[in-house]
Amino acid sequence: MTPNEPTAGDEESETSPALLRLLEKLSAEHHFDFRDYKVTSLARRIQTRMSQAGIADPDTYIEHLGRHPEEAERLFNTILINITSFFRDAPAWEFLGEHVVPGLIESAATTQSIRVWSAGCATGEEPYSIALLLAERLGDRAASIDVKIYGTDVDEDALTVARHGLYRLEQLKEVPPALLERYFTRDGQLYRFRRDLRRWCIFGRHNLVQDPPLSHLDLVVCRNLLIYFKTNLQQRLLPRFHYALRGRGVLFLGKSESLLARSRWFTPLSAKWRIFERTLLGPPRPEPGVLRAESESTAAEMTRESGERNPGALPVEGVLESLPFAVMVVQPDDTVRAWNPAMAALFEIPVESALGRKFRDLDISYRAEGLRARMEEAKESRVPVRLEHLEFARRSGLSAHVDVRMVPLLERHRCLGLVIAVMDASENARLRDEVARVSEQHATMTEELQSTNEELETTNEELESTNEELETTNEELQSTNEELLATVDELQATNAELQRLALYHASVVQSVDQAIVVLDQGFTVTSWNPRAENLWRLPAAQAIGRDFFSLPLGAVIGAAREAVSRIGKGAAAETVLDVPFTAPGQDVASVLRLLPLHGADGQLSGILALTLSHDRATPR
Repeated sequence: MTPNEPTAGDEESETSPALLRLLEKLSAEHHFDFRDYKVTSLARRIQTRMSQAGIADPDTYIEHLGRHPEEAERLFNTILINITSFFRDAPAWEFLGEHVVPGLIESAATTQSIRVWSAGCATGEEPYSIALLLAERLGDRAASIDVKIYGTDVDEDALTVARHGLYRLEQLKEVPPALLERYFTRDGQLYRFRRDLRRWCIFGRHNLVQDPPLSHLDLVVCRNLLIYFKTNLQQRLLPRFHYALRGRGVLFLGKSESLLARSRWFTPLSAKWRIFERTLLGPPRPEPGVLRAESESTAAEMTRESGERNPGALPVEGVLESLPFAVMVVQPDDTVRAWNPAMAALFEIPVESALGRKFRDLDISYRAEGLRARMEEAKESRVPVRLEHLEFARRSGLSAHVDVRMVPLLERHRCLGLVIAVMDASENARLRDEVARVSEQHATMTEELQSTNEELETTNEELESTNEELETTNEELQSTNEELLATVDELQATNAELQRLALYHASVVQSVDQAIVVLDQGFTVTSWNPRAENLWRLPAAQAIGRDFFSLPLGAVIGAAREAVSRIGKGAAAETVLDVPFTAPGQDVASVLRLLPLHGADGQLSGILALTLSHDRATPR
């Protein structure tokens, strides 16, 4: 039993005078009648709210409620326990998905619609669970079926949560991971129900006890709500559920509810999981004695018209033919003894083709499903039977709707025949469908408008947030721009200083009387002064940027190669003797000094080569 669930003894508890006064005040001033709720559970919830308000005396609390109207809403929220979750009682939902949902989808192939009502939906987990089951079973067919899932409750705060379709991860723990991934999207720390399926679900305030029920539904889900009501209220809700469902619709109750255990209006599909199918029986019949008297009176009137009691003659055909509505008379052996023109026009069977034949041999007996079974029931029970909203197909393919009244003709408790009157209710059915369609359109438009308003509000909030972020970003960009301008000024000053140093370096290198050559760490020539040009007879333009070992210097390269390579591998300064230099008009051999150049990190960044002196000079 879930927390705060009422116990079986609640029915026997008596309402205290103070509690009764409080309930009458809530009904009169706040339009919410709790007087048919189970007393023990109701009193416990009210006592909880009184404790929260710091009031022990019921009369004092009633006075407090009068002085503080907002207290009523707090009390309602305490009484209306929103205990719900996705797929609550998982085995029950598995049965629903395997044995009920396929039938709904099969019927939808004809009606092109599936209509579901989740009564007492609280924060929306139950309607969304239904949407998940339908989406999984429908697959690609979902686009061709008009799915409407109405979620109703009396708690506006809970309905607001339901409309947003946002849930924490712990609220989704019963949702299979595959469904969570397919039908929910991450929204910050929450998960949002997929928008296209969200449009299936329409949420609105509805009081199951006081408001008229919804109608033309295929499935009604009302789980663990009836347990808070007294038995007499539960019994009053039965015809509402029966009315709300169409055809053989399904009612899904909570596992703690046994309301329909002996109901003739619903048959169990699963008694264990409280899943019931609507029967096609109408409202409860009057007492058999009244019905029998009515049948005998009808038979007596027909007998007086004929002046005799011979059922074989039945001289009332003239009267039947003049009636504006369809009437036929069938003998106990199923032979048609009367078939007026209105009946011929309605069922599209000529009088001569019907009279004297067995009713079961006429095609209308199977075109109008359930008609023959109810006729046999009327014969056997010998009481009138009413069959409303009967639908059958005309030969044109269009559907017709009729209301049927069957009255047995009795003589000393012996059935002489069956009078069947049929009223064409097609226009009424069309109007009902039109009203339902307009109501659905209105509900859909209202829901879509509300959804659009919510989306516009969300978009407006997002735009305001984005605008604030853009303003912040703009301020940051302005600050960054100022920093960049300052950096540009610094770079320009640094560049000017570098140019000055480069000119100074070039002046120093060119003014030195010795030949100077600078190599980078890859042995590419980066500096070549005028003295080197004169001694090697190689212009700087042809040397700078080239690999030192590829220069056309012949024996000079051969003499210096090993020393240069050793320095490139990390050796210290080296001196190369007897390096041949060729100057104009003389052969020269000099000393070449090789020095490693190191960067700030201590790594080799290049090699400096310069001539130190001429050891000998031999005229040409």
